[in-house]
Amino acid sequence: RRDFAFQDEKRWARLYGVLETQRRRRRDEDDDDGVFTGNRRYRNQAKEQPGVSPAIVSRLLDTTVFLSLKDLNLALPAYKEEVVSLDMLEDQGDQYRGMDTALKQLAIQSRRYLSTWLQWSLARPNSAFRDEAVMVDEVDSEDGEAVRKVTLMELPAINPNGHKWLPKENWLASFCKAEKQQGRKVLVYLRQTGTRDIQDRVELPLQTAGLRVTILGGNINPRKREEWIAKRVTGIDVMICNPRLVETGLDLVQFSTVIFFEPEFSLYTLWQSVRRVWRLGQTQPVKAIFSVYNSTMEATALRLMGRKMKAAQLVYGDEVGGAIVPEDEGDFLTQLARDVLDGAKLPDLQTLFADDLQVSHNPMGSLTTPSEVIVPGPKVLTWDEWVTQKTIVVRKTRRKEVVSEGQMGLGI
Repeated sequence: RRDFAFQDEKRWARLYGVLETQRRRRRDEDDDDGVFTGNRRYRNQAKEQPGVSPAIVSRLLDTTVFLSLKDLNLALPAYKEEVVSLDMLEDQGDQYRGMDTALKQLAIQSRRYLSTWLQWSLARPNSAFRDEAVMVDEVDSEDGEAVRKVTLMELPAINPNGHKWLPKENWLASFCKAEKQQGRKVLVYLRQTGTRDIQDRVELPLQTAGLRVTILGGNINPRKREEWIAKRVTGIDVMICNPRLVETGLDLVQFSTVIFFEPEFSLYTLWQSVRRVWRLGQTQPVKAIFSVYNSTMEATALRLMGRKMKAAQLVYGDEVGGAIVPEDEGDFLTQLARDVLDGAKLPDLQTLFADDLQVSHNPMGSLTTPSEVIVPGPKVLTWDEWVTQKTIVVRKTRRKEVVSEGQMGLGI
């Protein structure tokens, strides 16, 4: 009251919140820019985003008590996570490699193709069941604005050659069926739920396996989502949705298994979407499964995400998931592209969650504890089995691991 007027919401958000500013060229009919100076006129638009700035601590510190579940002596059920890596079909792999190589070369030659390369390389392995075309905006060389869409390449649908489903779809149906037999309900998280929606396709193999499936769409009012789920949860085995729809405010302890069918690029969203299941009131052990295709951009992205999770654990400890400002997805994609284009060497996929770390009982804590083999189908190695195979090579690799710029390293 002393520092802010009644209508000072924007100033409050600017100081203690997260504002996204977009700078757009003005298009008023009577706006001729600077006819003589050549200057262009722009309009800045600020939009408030979810999140709080660390500066808020200065107003909270002297009136706040910080507690975690371990301070209350309340333990959560066991939590385990695993990576399932699958090989693509031969035709699927050939098409992906051809597309990835071509778009990567374009990205190296011109940065305007960078987002096209990243998005298609991350998305295509999971949407290979349909015909698609890689399109980009043709840019006017005079004013730098998009003129029309141009098709770079056609991507015909992959025929599974005698198999009804693609490898990841087939694995998903088999795994969820096994979970149902153990009395466990499954949450399946997808990233492609907008213009490139694959939810209906992922639902089909699950239904063919005899599973009862529902899809939580973005059209459900956020205030009514928990009620919407509660009315349906007793009659379903699997729920499909985007993790961003449930990352905050929902209690989903009716589910005990979480599958990331596609990698999530925000640490904040990843931790929070798992926390919908792994929280007080959960009575069953919780599993988190990350599924990827081998030798793809999504596998590289998951390696990088694992590296960021480890770095966050070192910096924040038990409070890692409670980072006040959410991770920005754009920064992650930039770092992913930089790592790939520079040929950066990253640790093997199975070492993502292999550090011998204690799971935090803090409801906003880090989820980085290694797990046992918990999935049927493809061979998945535990950390101990993997170390036995790699022996001294792993130890040398881990000791020489390069710490990213701006991160802290601990010499032990």
